Amino acid sequence: MSESGAADATQASQAFVKHLEDSGFFSQIKDLEGNLTKIAEELQTFGQAAQARMEESENLAAHILAIESVLAVLLKAADVTEEQVAAEVKDRTAAISGVEEGSPAVHAIAKDILSRSAD
Repeated sequence: MSESGAADATQASQAFVKHLEDSGFFSQIKDLEGNLTKIAEELQTFGQAAQARMEESENLAAHILAIESVLAVLLKAADVTEEQVAAEVKDRTAAISGVEEGSPAVHAIAKDILSRSAD
């Protein structure tokens, strides 16, 4: 490339950069970078909150399993029938579950706890 060709390329590059500056392109890039940084910070905060909720859920599950274990031991010593438990579940959950016979999930869990106490 000749000196004049190199000078023309330099001048064209400078004109292009000037055009980008005048159009606000670099300002937009800077704003975009700031916005992406904020998004990354928010995602990190969200991730930390999700981790905390997961730990809380695991803790709650551990408490429930401990209570179920104690209950199963107590049920072994008591004369509790499946029919009594089903009636209690129905009384407690029919209205809130919208199912006349009571919550199927609660019935299943109660039946499982009761069956473990028979082992």
